[in-house]
Amino acid sequence: MSRLVPASKWINETFEAGVSTKTVYNWVANRVIPGVILDGRPFVDADKAAVLLDTHTIITAPSVTPVDGGNATVAQLVQGGLTQ
Repeated sequence: MSRLVPASKWINETFEAGVSTKTVYNWVANRVIPGVILDGRPFVDADKAAVLLDTHTIITAPSVTPVDGGNATVAQLVQGGLTQ
């Protein structure tokens, strides 16, 4: 079962420093890490994110092919990533 945790709590449990709630919001919004945005607030699927962080040293958003074939999507432009 998934465990949704507010971004601020997840940051405190996962990182020593250097990660903001806005960064995690972008990661969740761009599907870099598993989670949801509820009422404008990011929540991280802590269990799935832990597995992801344990098994990958570089994490990037999934590739998205633009529907119209010409314009880049937000996910392609932002490509927020997490490097260990």
